[in-house]
Amino acid sequence: MTWVGETGFARRPIVVVEDHLHHVSELLEALASTDETVLARMTVVCLDRPGPDTDRVVGRWLRTWPRLQVAAAGEGSDGRQAPLDPSLFDNAHRFCRTLAGMLRPGGMLLQDIQLSTLRFIPADRWWESIFLASTVRGMFPEGPPVCRFLSNKRGYEATFGRDLLDAGFDPRDVIDKNDLATVVVPVVRSFLDRAFPLLLEVVQGSAPLPDAAVARGEIDVREVESALDLVLWCGETGVEVGGRLLADGRRLALKAGSQEALTWTALVEDRLAGGAGVPVLEVGRRLAPEGAERAELTNLAARHIHGLRGRLQDGAAIVTAHHAYRLSERLKVGKTSPRLR
Repeated sequence: MTWVGETGFARRPIVVVEDHLHHVSELLEALASTDETVLARMTVVCLDRPGPDTDRVVGRWLRTWPRLQVAAAGEGSDGRQAPLDPSLFDNAHRFCRTLAGMLRPGGMLLQDIQLSTLRFIPADRWWESIFLASTVRGMFPEGPPVCRFLSNKRGYEATFGRDLLDAGFDPRDVIDKNDLATVVVPVVRSFLDRAFPLLLEVVQGSAPLPDAAVARGEIDVREVESALDLVLWCGETGVEVGGRLLADGRRLALKAGSQEALTWTALVEDRLAGGAGVPVLEVGRRLAPEGAERAELTNLAARHIHGLRGRLQDGAAIVTAHHAYRLSERLKVGKTSPRLR
């Protein structure tokens, strides 16, 4: 299932794996204290044991941070909570497959090294959890995730440094979890800013859908354009129009400030804002010479919109009503722009 505009539990750019409730709480509070929006791009996998304490604390997380997703033991009474299958605590492959299913290509898996509740990892070789991250990474045929590890152990280079190298990781991939505010939080935030620098806004019908952080790479571009009827990609030098409705199946590249770029932008932004449409005369005034009469404004606007409709497989996607042009509400429409913190 696509993550684009998803209203239920969806893949996220960052997946955090911890085995104890209080460790998760500390990390979430540290992230929220500097940039709560990061939590909207994150799924927390809490491996603590099922019971009233787990239910209570997970419920508090979901109430406190409305865009956070949590996977934990229990039934899951919220659409942002996914119940963990009890079998994954005993089966490494199921565990890895579950994590891979929650993570976006090119994302980050941030995993505590000592996961004491996973019964298939020997207690005296707790660091073998690093091989789970390696397995998850190998489940992505393209866009493998970045894997970073949390540890409060000192001298880990001597304990499992060789295992890290054997699994394809650098000892510098291990982050000291004792210093959340000045070490862990900046790592998470800088990764998100670097790897997923765009914000995707989506609307269908009369209400906006959840936004998402988007990468510039081809994987995310394909995902977005296959999920949306029309999407506007905004750049410094121009805009591109893509989506399922494009007549030739290819993005349309337009120079910034061109009349067509301005009109597509106005139509998409009006749709996202739930507006009443782009007035016909407003479009005509942009196109006509100074002093043009109303009839000329109307005719120029009509010819211009006819050209835009010709770009689409379904010209009826652009509606004329009440002296304004607007995108049909049946369309799933999006716009990307640089993501602000």
